[in-house]
Amino acid sequence: MRGEDARRIVKLALVATLAGGVLAGCKTTGEGGEVSQTEKSITEKLLFANTKLPEKKDVSVEYGCPSASILDGTAAYRVGGDAARGVSHQAAIHDIARECKTQGNMMHVKVGVQGRLLLGENGRPGTFTVPVRVAVRSNGETVYSKLVPTTVTIPESDTQAAFVTIDDSVNLPITAEDPGSAYTILVGLDPQGSKAGGSKKKRRR
Repeated sequence: MRGEDARRIVKLALVATLAGGVLAGCKTTGEGGEVSQTEKSITEKLLFANTKLPEKKDVSVEYGCPSASILDGTAAYRVGGDAARGVSHQAAIHDIARECKTQGNMMHVKVGVQGRLLLGENGRPGTFTVPVRVAVRSNGETVYSKLVPTTVTIPESDTQAAFVTIDDSVNLPITAEDPGSAYTILVGLDPQGSKAGGSKKKRRR
């Protein structure tokens, strides 16, 4: 064997030994198994011809929050007759909001409903119950429905009062489809869902 060939073999053996040491070290060095910057630089030089290795990136999935709207025909209701002179009181939804948080394979949704109760000509100040319903649909089917009776008090000196309802018990499974597309939140007033939709505790004489 010529001297030049022998030197080449020794050099290749040394490179292989160093590379093997670096790869072995990568498995156990650094806190939490992270590779030190020195080892990374040596690896880039020996194995990747000084090509920079890609930085480690955290992979996270961002899910959309389901849209919320008022179900047609349920934005308002009245009690006490069809004509204006026969109305005792009426309620209406003015605004809705939702907040979504993911935990594991579930999405927790908090739904808020804001509205107002007004007395009619035959109405009297007192305490009333507004039947707010929160529902969730997916692929045309109702997967969640809850009646949330909300107490509203109109004082003696007034003829109306605002109400706010919050339902924080909506939990939706996260599937292959984004929850923002898979589900739709619907809210409304459902007087048929509760027979206690307008009990008054006080009356003027």
